[in-house]
Amino acid sequence: MSKRKDSFNMNDLLSNGENDAAKLAVIAGLITTLGDGLSTIAAMMALEEAQSQQSNTNNNSSSNKIDELEKQVQYLTKELNKLKYSRK
Repeated sequence: MSKRKDSFNMNDLLSNGENDAAKLAVIAGLITTLGDGLSTIAAMMALEEAQSQQSNTNNNSSSNKIDELEKQVQYLTKELNKLKYSRK
C-alpha cells in the first residue's frame, strides 16, 4: 500500500506542476495582452501628436500667406491712391 501512496503523491505532484505551468501561461498571456494594449495607446498618442504638429505648421503657413497678401493689398491700394490723386 505504501507504494500506491507514493505513486499517488507523484501523480499529484505532476498534476500540480502542470496546473502551475498552465496558470503561469495564463498570467503571461494577460501581461502580454496588457503590454500590447499599452503599446497601441502609445502609438495612438504619438499619431495624434504628429497630426497636431502638422496642423499647427499648416495653420502657421496659411497665416503667413494671408499676412503677405494683406501687405500686398495695402501696397496696391496706396499705389492706386497715388495714381488717382496724381491725375487730379
